[in-house]
Amino acid sequence: MLALALFVLPLLRRADAVPPEGADPARAEKDLPFAADVAEFEAEFSLPLAETIQSSSEEWFGRSSERLADSGAIELGRLDSGERAYRTHCIGCHGTTGDGAGFAARYLAPRPRNFRKGTFKFTSTAAGARPQRKDLFQTITRGLAGSSMPEFSLLSEPLRWNLVEYVRYLAVRGEFEQMMLDLAWEEEELPDAAEVAQIVLERWSPARLHSIHPGITESAADAASVERGRLLFNDAARASCASCHGPLGRGDGPTAGDYLDDWGYPIRPRDLASGVFRAGVEGADLYRTISAGIKGTPMGSFEGALAPADIWDLVHFVQSLSLPPSNE
Repeated sequence: MLALALFVLPLLRRADAVPPEGADPARAEKDLPFAADVAEFEAEFSLPLAETIQSSSEEWFGRSSERLADSGAIELGRLDSGERAYRTHCIGCHGTTGDGAGFAARYLAPRPRNFRKGTFKFTSTAAGARPQRKDLFQTITRGLAGSSMPEFSLLSEPLRWNLVEYVRYLAVRGEFEQMMLDLAWEEEELPDAAEVAQIVLERWSPARLHSIHPGITESAADAASVERGRLLFNDAARASCASCHGPLGRGDGPTAGDYLDDWGYPIRPRDLASGVFRAGVEGADLYRTISAGIKGTPMGSFEGALAPADIWDLVHFVQSLSLPPSNE
């Protein structure tokens, strides 16, 4: 681990030291590089998709685009500072365009996030919704425990917010370009760029993004709540958590080895007994993860499927799994 850190850190800190992003043998087939996928489409259908995407992306999502400015989706004044911070701290893992294919990515597990899919795992928003700014700010500030994503709490708060906005910009523009490509394959013709752009801008409109908050105040984290949570955790007809996480939450359920994430990479359920949780260990963190789910993974949302009191019981049971044994 120390050797990897010494190798990777210079790449993360100096953008001009990052080698070219070439072939990556660890990249999943489903995560085909964007340019290669576009070239494959053009070879098969003899349509100018690359030129169409480039021109329409600049028209709708270029830094000087009036359409983007009028949409209010991006705070354009933050982008210059955010880009400089991104190129200093993020490019080595997440890549120039935010596709998760920086030079260091092939050495990391889990892989760095590909922002261009429009999907971020840890958010406070409902299933299928894009993240709020504060979700990305929290991830950048706190990092993701148990992964290669470090915390950046030493950066000034204004700089972190600028970085959030640049990541959002890469994600919004990338999602538009990816959607253009996906629709071209699906329809076997060039998509309507204006229609696609409006869909993406609507998805990222801050006015549409709302947090899932605990529906009730946290119940007492007592033995009764933990027992109710244990029963619910193992109830195949309701929560059915044990099918993935195993009856004791060790990530060894009967289906644990069957899954890929939305980017095409193998993913295993969390070992809850380890006490290491990507999005935080506090009760509110775990409630949000259970309620909103983990986007891009088989961990779905339980919002509406379970009552808030039931979710708190699950939270208390999960927290109990990593507690030291009682001497009583």
